[in-house]
Amino acid sequence: MIYVPKSIPKLTWKSVKTYNWSFVVALAVLNVAGIPAALAQTPLPSAIPDPGLNKTPKPSQPPSDPDYIIPPRVAPNDEISAFTTTFTLNDIPISHLTQWQVSGVQAFADTTNSDMVWDGTFKLHAEVIESLSRTNIYRVDQRGSYLQLRTVPLERRVTTTTTQPQTMTGLEIQMSLTGVCFLPNAPRDQQCTYMPGLVIDRNSIDPDLFVPTRVFQTSQVGDILAPETLAFMELPGFQGGTASQPIGLDFYFPNSGTFPGNSQSQRSTIDRQEEIDLTIAGTFSRVRQVVKANDTQAVLGRTIHGFTLFWDDENRWLNTVIQAGAQLLPDFIPDLEGSENPANTRINRNLFFAANNTRLPSSSFTIYSAGLGRAESLTPNIRSLREIPGASYHSLWLGLSPVMDRNFEEDRIFYRATGPQLAINGGGEGGEDADHNVQLLSAVNQDIFSTDNIQNFYAQVYISFLRQDVNFNRQSVYREQRRYYPHLSLTGNWTRSQDIFRYYTGVIASETVKVYLGADYTFNTTDGWSFRGGGVGYLNPDRDYYSQIFGNVSKRFRLGNNGNLILSSFFNYAIDRETRIGDVVSISPASELALSGRLNWGIFSLGLTNYFGDILPNSYDDRLLIEFAVRPVNNITLSGYIAPIDKTSSRSVYGSSINWRLKNQPNSPTLSASWQHQEYDYGNDIFGNSLLVTDNIFTILFRVGSSPNPFPR
Repeated sequence: MIYVPKSIPKLTWKSVKTYNWSFVVALAVLNVAGIPAALAQTPLPSAIPDPGLNKTPKPSQPPSDPDYIIPPRVAPNDEISAFTTTFTLNDIPISHLTQWQVSGVQAFADTTNSDMVWDGTFKLHAEVIESLSRTNIYRVDQRGSYLQLRTVPLERRVTTTTTQPQTMTGLEIQMSLTGVCFLPNAPRDQQCTYMPGLVIDRNSIDPDLFVPTRVFQTSQVGDILAPETLAFMELPGFQGGTASQPIGLDFYFPNSGTFPGNSQSQRSTIDRQEEIDLTIAGTFSRVRQVVKANDTQAVLGRTIHGFTLFWDDENRWLNTVIQAGAQLLPDFIPDLEGSENPANTRINRNLFFAANNTRLPSSSFTIYSAGLGRAESLTPNIRSLREIPGASYHSLWLGLSPVMDRNFEEDRIFYRATGPQLAINGGGEGGEDADHNVQLLSAVNQDIFSTDNIQNFYAQVYISFLRQDVNFNRQSVYREQRRYYPHLSLTGNWTRSQDIFRYYTGVIASETVKVYLGADYTFNTTDGWSFRGGGVGYLNPDRDYYSQIFGNVSKRFRLGNNGNLILSSFFNYAIDRETRIGDVVSISPASELALSGRLNWGIFSLGLTNYFGDILPNSYDDRLLIEFAVRPVNNITLSGYIAPIDKTSSRSVYGSSINWRLKNQPNSPTLSASWQHQEYDYGNDIFGNSLLVTDNIFTILFRVGSSPNPFPR
């Protein structure tokens, strides 16, 4: 039952049965600022459901334990509101009703390769113990232990390969020069070579760059030639000596330069491949929440002890030692003085809102979390939201948070032939007779040998100009590696019915220590206005943890009983986000300024958001987003979106999804399927053509679990 003033009829559990359970769950896991519209319409919206104390008559005989009016007992699940026991455990909402839940996400795309991402939470033990002391302190002690298994990203690699058609030019040079020996110590009746024997090993041509890597020296200037060598060289075409006595130059340069385009194409292409490696994280957590209430106020103490092991963890020893030591830290049990007056179980909802408004680092794992909350309880004379007392909650959080290490590997460049090698040949050979007008000069070190001063010479000169169609490929690999480091945070908030103020500060003990301080404030009015603003500053910022200022304002207009219109604007200014990855300047947008409108009418919803680029520094480019959704039946939602204007380099132009929930019960099987058309814009190639990669990404999500129905028939 719900405690309410005498002027409002009481609601029994049987009448509450018909309430929408999803609404109750939404209240239970609320971790954002603001008060739901349904609460604003109720004269006493902040009283929690009766935990069961009022159902238990006081014993007519003195209890066996003189310290208790009602000794500690395990409360039945249906007598404890899930709203009072729900909180977030490593990004997963749990309550005393949670038995197990498993979810999995699998994406299918041409450009992305990733395994299934799945999460599982399993209750090992859970109970809620309630009691009423002789000093009129009502106490609810929630305890539980849970095992969580989940996959988390470990490494992400994005490989882009740009292919540009080119024409490769080459050169082949073949020469020799022989004549009567006249060098010192050489016999005058013999023939010598006057050009060093240098031959490029054609088997050593680099397969990627098409350049030679090895040159053989086969002879030296002044070597005496055998008669059979001389006779062989006079055969038609270039003859580089015999196998037993090779001479002359034989140079082969298949790549002496390139120019864009070839006979096959004048358009570049680009290929993108993304790979995501996952690792398994297993977490054992012990949770405890103690709520005490006397006649005027209630207090809450929440403690979580967690121990997480990663299958792959480069900081395994440090993380293990810290987690082992944290298991010895005490539970936070709030103090509360007793009274002669009966306990007031009209506990203020704001106490639980404040506890769940705690800022928790995202994608992190809790090692130790301990906090204390306090709120004045409700009295029958409260008639408006402004009269409802506020609540406070302050906590210490220790956990493991991810820090990204990013780098660009060295670019790989290579050629691939797409056509045969063509040659334009020229040259000739001959000796001193007048029919062969051959002139050749050979410069070796400081000596110059010419057909003009060598007797009985014989020369060969052949040159070939080469041409071949190729593709020039440039491959770049971007890599992200995720490591988990200890993270200590102090945070708190003051939550009232219409406004919330939060503060947070902490330090991440990564290789470069990051210290931050931030705060935000939210204010809601009963006539539909909502305001929020805040900021956070970092020492040693990077691309994930950086200083920023943010804010938004919105107004809700009622359009009868079945519709409303919401107009809003919001901005985020990223002040000092890192713009370099190693030695590479890589600016990724982080600031945004937008106006938005959403019309909800019955089963239909239509939204329009316009993002303004080039106003804030480091901002997203112009984008116009249109969203629409329809719910033909309660358990099925169809939605879609289209962005007719989107100038960002990585964008999703349009997509759709379907969400089907089997029943409106906790952990009912849920199946979602979505499709989005993705585009990656890499600018223009040398020919002025757009380098655009498109992909269709299909995602399937399922979620199943088991929790008892808190409203049994």
